[in-house]
Amino acid sequence: MTAADPTRLARKLRWYHTLELPGYTTPGWFDLRPYIDHYGLPDRLDGLRALDVGTWDGFWAFELERRGAEVVAIDVDEEPEYDWPPRRRPRTFSPIDRGQGFRIAKQLLGSSVERVSCNVYDATPERLGTFDLAFCGSVLMHLRDQLLALERIASVCTDRLVLAEEYDRLTSLVPAALSRYRADREPAVIFWAPNVRAWKRMVWSAGFDQVREHGRFRMKVGTTASVPHVVLHARKQ
Repeated sequence: MTAADPTRLARKLRWYHTLELPGYTTPGWFDLRPYIDHYGLPDRLDGLRALDVGTWDGFWAFELERRGAEVVAIDVDEEPEYDWPPRRRPRTFSPIDRGQGFRIAKQLLGSSVERVSCNVYDATPERLGTFDLAFCGSVLMHLRDQLLALERIASVCTDRLVLAEEYDRLTSLVPAALSRYRADREPAVIFWAPNVRAWKRMVWSAGFDQVREHGRFRMKVGTTASVPHVVLHARKQ
């Protein structure tokens, strides 16, 4: 393989994340670069071990590495492994390999991030080890069991969590922890849309002792829509 081959492959892929690679910036479905500051990540993570949950093309994994962390990134590789509502489960699935973009980006960036094919429901200390920092961005809203996913993340996280998820604006006006069932909504699969109070309570229930809201922002989707996100920071005592 010549030095130019990975870049040629990168130009042929359909990318989920916009990534600035040497000689090529990928045209991702989501460009997260304008939102980085909203997440409140520490400027430096030297000496820390970090987990990126639901990495896909690796935008956040490579960002955590750029800040000095030793990073493990997890995701599922194929569509049948997704959570699907029974009535919306496709009869046939796209042959997309979700790890291909990550592997090409890793090669072009000279990255040391380790990508592990692992569903978050299967994340355990025995399988992955433990981490000083766990990062999860716009992942749990697509899952059937958000609390179980948070419980698994808490089991491998020894210190801090940075979580950013879509929240339900309507029920956030109510002074109670509520979640709306949205699994029949098209096109994206979103099982539950918790309000901010529900996200906080679930993070605490999963095993994090200190949970605080870092901020809120709207993430652009496509050319016209935007999705409200809340960023939570949590720590173990």
